[in-house]
Amino acid sequence: MDRVYESKKGFSKKGYTDNITKVTKFYRNEFKKYGYSLASLDMPKGGQAARFKTKFEIGHLDNTRVLDVGCGFGHMLDYMKAWGINAQYTGIDICPDFIEIAKQRHPDADFRLLNILDNNPEETWDWVFLVGALNIAPLKDHWWDFIKEMLERMFDLCTQGVAVDFLSTYVDFQKQNAFHVSPEGIFSFAKTLTKRVALRHDYMAYEFTIYLYRNQSVTSNHIFIEYRKELPNDLERENSSPQKNNS
Repeated sequence: MDRVYESKKGFSKKGYTDNITKVTKFYRNEFKKYGYSLASLDMPKGGQAARFKTKFEIGHLDNTRVLDVGCGFGHMLDYMKAWGINAQYTGIDICPDFIEIAKQRHPDADFRLLNILDNNPEETWDWVFLVGALNIAPLKDHWWDFIKEMLERMFDLCTQGVAVDFLSTYVDFQKQNAFHVSPEGIFSFAKTLTKRVALRHDYMAYEFTIYLYRNQSVTSNHIFIEYRKELPNDLERENSSPQKNNS
C-alpha cells in the first residue's frame, strides 16, 4: 500500500496541490475537445521520436524497470517496443482520461492513476522519465518550486537515473500557459541532488533534457565510474607504458 509522501524541503503542499488540480483540469478539458490526439497532451506532432530517443539514451535500458511520469496515452511504450527496448514499463498520470486510453491501448501493461507528490509508492525503478508534463503552468508563481519538488521526488524513486525535459528560455516566443525554464537554473538545482549531471540542448531548438545519475562514484583520476565503463581501450594508459625495443 502506498504511503503519504512528505516534502523534504518543506514546500507548500497547498501550492503544488493547486497546481496539480489546475493542470488536471486543463488536460481533461483538452481531452474533451480533442479526444485521443496529441493535441490533448499539448504535444506538437513530429517531436515524440526525438523526445523519447533522448530519454532512452541516458543509459542501458534492457532488463531494467522504467517509470514514465505523466505517461499520457502510453506512447513511450510504443517506442520502446518498436525500437526493441526490453524493459519493464510502468506509466503513471494524474489525468484519469489518459490512463483509461493507455490501458485500452496496452491491456497487459502497468498503468496507474498516481500523483507521486501525494503518494509514496513502496517500490523504486531503475530509470524515471518525464516527457513534456511540466510544460504547462497554470500558476506560474509556484511552478518553479513545483518543478524542484518533482525532480527531487523522481530522483528518490530511481536507482540509476532520471531524465526530464523542459521548454528552454533560449527561444524567440513563449506561449501564454507555457513555462520556459533556464537550462542553467535546472542544471544548478540538479547538482544539489547529485554530482553526476548532463544537460542536452542538442535535439530540439526550443527544448532541453537533463540527466541525473544515481551513481556518483569516481575513479582515482576523477572519472565517473559508470562513464569509465563505456570508454574503449584507454590509449592514454597504453601510451604511457614503456615501449619494447625489438632491435
